[in-house]
Amino acid sequence: MSARAGVLVVVAACSGGGGSQGDDMQPMPDATDAPMIDAPPACTPLGPCEWLDSYQRHIVAVLAGTEEVSPGVKLMHRASVGERNVARQFLLDAFTALGMTPQRHDYTTTMFVGANVLATLEPTGANAGTLIVGAHFDGVAAGPAAADNATGVAIVLATARYLKDVQPREHRIVFALFDQEELGLVGSREYVKTLPTAGVTQVHIFDMVSFDGDGDHAVELWSPSPALQTIYEQHGATAGMPISAVPFDSSDHQAFLEGGFPTVGVSEEFVGGDHTPNYHKSTDTYDNVQFDHLERVTHLAFHVLDAEVH
Repeated sequence: MSARAGVLVVVAACSGGGGSQGDDMQPMPDATDAPMIDAPPACTPLGPCEWLDSYQRHIVAVLAGTEEVSPGVKLMHRASVGERNVARQFLLDAFTALGMTPQRHDYTTTMFVGANVLATLEPTGANAGTLIVGAHFDGVAAGPAAADNATGVAIVLATARYLKDVQPREHRIVFALFDQEELGLVGSREYVKTLPTAGVTQVHIFDMVSFDGDGDHAVELWSPSPALQTIYEQHGATAGMPISAVPFDSSDHQAFLEGGFPTVGVSEEFVGGDHTPNYHKSTDTYDNVQFDHLERVTHLAFHVLDAEVH
């Protein structure tokens, strides 16, 4: 989640041995070597999903530097060019492991150079339009950025893993992981410029889903389009998760709202005050993520998107 700061801070990532610069990190294994992942048929929107907890823990652990991203290399931050390059390759490989064909969306502005990661599931029936599921993968230099926003990335990847086996799908689904959100929604705004004015029916953006201090399992919707607010309220009631809608413009959903697309931002209660105390701090680590809450919100995403793609 962007703090709307105007200063670019670049910090080199640390290797497992504590010394390498971000741009000198070892390359990730070739994507063609990534093992294929198949979701067990037991995975249901609000029921059991045997792979979900371990899968999301792995994604957050790698992005937040608890596990190696490649032999001898850990990501301590995701702020520098080198760190984001390594994180981006990990995400490309993660989509490849799901049997998808991801792509980079490279962009250059007057101030920034970056690249988003995109992967698409084509419809298996009549195409009723495009549905976008997204999150930002960059972080701040202050810390590992586990909550903000390795958790959102973990929701997007888990949703891709779940939806690839959903039949029929009447929508084209684009999974989008955005660069440089922390610098002013740069990646998402550049991506929005590439979209047609018609055909995108829904945009779901996940940002910082790591904390539920009062245990009520509530979800906050940021500046939701009315129809999407209704959808989440209906599915939240079924899931036993209170839904609150609040105005908020400092995350990637704002780029899509500015582009005129039906959009919702989904998060823990940042505006409501029940949010991680580790936001943009060195303590935003894997150990401070409440994975039970992350899993509950992911199940809500499954429930919503499973219904919407038919």
